Amino acid sequence: MTVDQVQLSDIKRAHELIRPHVHRTPLLTSRTLDELVTKAIGSPVPVRLAFKAENVQVVGAFKIRGATNAVLTHLERLKAEHGPDFDPKKLCVVTHSSGNHAAAIARAARSVGASAAIVMPRTSPQVKKDAVAGYGARIVECEPVLAARESAADLLKEELETNGSGTVVQFIHPYDEELVIAGQGTLGLELMDQVRELQVPSGSKLSSALAPSPDVEDNCSWRSRDEGKEPVVDFVIGPVGGGGMLSGLSTAVKGLDSRVTVIGAEPEKADDAFRSFQTGQLQDAISPPQTICDGLLTALSPRTLSHIRTHVSSIHLASERSILSALRLVWERMKQIIEPSAAVGLAVAFDNKDFHQQVLRIAGSAKEEVRMVLIWTGGNVELEKIVAALSATASSS
Repeated sequence: MTVDQVQLSDIKRAHELIRPHVHRTPLLTSRTLDELVTKAIGSPVPVRLAFKAENVQVVGAFKIRGATNAVLTHLERLKAEHGPDFDPKKLCVVTHSSGNHAAAIARAARSVGASAAIVMPRTSPQVKKDAVAGYGARIVECEPVLAARESAADLLKEELETNGSGTVVQFIHPYDEELVIAGQGTLGLELMDQVRELQVPSGSKLSSALAPSPDVEDNCSWRSRDEGKEPVVDFVIGPVGGGGMLSGLSTAVKGLDSRVTVIGAEPEKADDAFRSFQTGQLQDAISPPQTICDGLLTALSPRTLSHIRTHVSSIHLASERSILSALRLVWERMKQIIEPSAAVGLAVAFDNKDFHQQVLRIAGSAKEEVRMVLIWTGGNVELEKIVAALSATASSS
């Protein structure tokens, strides 16, 4: 099946549209993590890391980008169809989500005066349910499988369309939606600008759009590069669940510089994207879920698989132990609260041998350093659950 792919121009349009509504999140650096990853890989040259901190984004996750682009674009369409006086209160946005997209849709709808109704798995973290309710959205719970989510969303949409209120109902898929993918891609535009700002003379002050982590006392700037000869960053690594963010991210990054290698990172216990990428055929998600990464439980769609196979070099897997270890390092060394889903990229950088071989091929090509940007997708954490998992891992070591 052929599907239309989002283009760089779509992402640039989304960036202009959502700019007043989202944060330009910082890049964070840590010399400690640079040194640890360099040692883990066995690289002959330093490995330099930068983290796109979407954990400090509006609603605590990148999802606000795609949700805002979709809600604003649909509202523009309705005003074009019904006149500029169309009342946003007549619009109700429906979706299904385990948490971050749900909160993003609820917040985006509230910001324009529309309403939202969200289907959420009953097992979604309470912190995420509370956030959705806090934005005024109606929550309908379902079983924690994709079929149940989709069925409940269809029933909810039908109920709202037939209740006689005259409500205009708009379903916005959490990832299988061009407007959502374009919105998520805006973080790729930002990071490609921001990595250039890391190239400052030694001793100079970093841009306000960037920041070293609290454990860094010396300058974390990168050496200047001639972009005519090599890309400003070698690898961009993004977690993958349903694939909307990785689709938009890879489209943006490769559209700006095709020499950058974009990598997907996925838990071993939720490896459907890896299997889909390898076979070229959609593979079912593991059910019931077995990973602590609750934001990465959904399977790819034909649209997201198409984007990823076009723009992504490979998808690498990380064990639960590696993910929790990476999470602990970020919490302890960088003083940043991120979700387990956001730690998968760092786990791959530390422990995935196939990825290490990719890095070593780059490191052996007369580079002074190897550069990676890793996406921290969110920071909405069910603290008690994560602390218990970290404690269990420590006690079994």
